[in-house]
Amino acid sequence: MDFELVLHRPIETTAFIGSWGRFDTLAGVPVPIITEERFWGLIDQARAGTSASASPQRLQKLLSLLGDDEVLGFGHMFYEKLCDLNQWRLWAAGHVIAGGMSDDSFHYFRSWILGKGRHVFEVAMKDPDELGPFVDDNDVDNELLEYSAVNVLQQRAVEEDPRDRSDRRADDQPAGEPFEEDTVATKFPKLAALFR
Repeated sequence: MDFELVLHRPIETTAFIGSWGRFDTLAGVPVPIITEERFWGLIDQARAGTSASASPQRLQKLLSLLGDDEVLGFGHMFYEKLCDLNQWRLWAAGHVIAGGMSDDSFHYFRSWILGKGRHVFEVAMKDPDELGPFVDDNDVDNELLEYSAVNVLQQRAVEEDPRDRSDRRADDQPAGEPFEEDTVATKFPKLAALFR
């Protein structure tokens, strides 16, 4: 019986830029710089075991320990999720919770949701009327959280803004049907019972 010795070349790791930013590839399989698990893990660490939305200062400290590519990847993923939350029904829910909500406040509300972690994000995407138990007070605003990655990069003199990697804008017209302020509470009975 003859045996053939086969020598394998080392697996090469390369990088390329895709719609989600830079990816490292191993054996031809794209691997994002920041995975979903890593993204939400960093958010949870920035919450420091509290029920509050993540601290922008804590998140910035955590991101400062990462390489530029990871910070860019995190900032891009944060922005994409901010865009995912850009829905009229979520704005309507925020309106009920806060007793009114401007377009800027809606943007900051979405950052607040992301800062509450993966479970709250998934609840918001699935059924915003179920957000009530996660609201500590009706100041549902975490404006500065979005800038954590941007600030780290600016401190390093990295000119790229991770939000520019997206082909969407977080303040574009929301998806879905606009709401009527006079009747919005009837569409969110659980929230209305808690916040009206």
